[in-house]
Amino acid sequence: MWTIKFRFEGSNVFFGKAAKTFNLSLTGYPVSCYEKNKQLFLNLIGTMQGGEKDKQKFIRFIKKSDYALKLEANNDFLNILIKEDKKFKPFYSPYFIYLSPVKIDKSGAYFYHLGSWQREEITKLLDFIGKNYKYKLQNLKQEKINNISILGVQPNLTEKQRKVYELAVKEGYYKYPKRVKIKQLAKILGISYSTFQQHLKYAEKKISEFFVGKY
Repeated sequence: MWTIKFRFEGSNVFFGKAAKTFNLSLTGYPVSCYEKNKQLFLNLIGTMQGGEKDKQKFIRFIKKSDYALKLEANNDFLNILIKEDKKFKPFYSPYFIYLSPVKIDKSGAYFYHLGSWQREEITKLLDFIGKNYKYKLQNLKQEKINNISILGVQPNLTEKQRKVYELAVKEGYYKYPKRVKIKQLAKILGISYSTFQQHLKYAEKKISEFFVGKY
């Protein structure tokens, strides 16, 4: 299979612009795509990472837009039906497999990792991107894939568990040697040592069970 990794500057594209405006990182992918009355529609699922107030502003922005027809938000998880501009149809070729979710960082940059049996379909997408956006090709090769990361199949962490775990990763708690102690992390969030430790232990337990199962 042909696989490709690339990024492009998307701060003027709807979700990229929103990510930059509200200082959020977004992760997700389309789960289905269809055309009706010469319009292109997408069902998207994803998650958002950032400040709580910024997330609420983002959700209100999405709800007010004509771009999103339906929106369900549950904690940080999003389920959205959008009416897409048909010029973006090359992104949604039925020949593509999303090997990992699309990531949008706080600058509005998009990161893609796709697979296809047909290299010509990848070439068509790159031609479209090259004509419209600044992009960087990170990898294009023929290889046997050994894993696909699907957003919907993930550890079911609570909001507090996710928050403490993400902070621990970000601040280097899992680096060797550790760059920070739990006491310092708890202070950053303004909670007690025992509360932070409890949420972190539950998060670690769910994550380990997700990857290796329960014993």
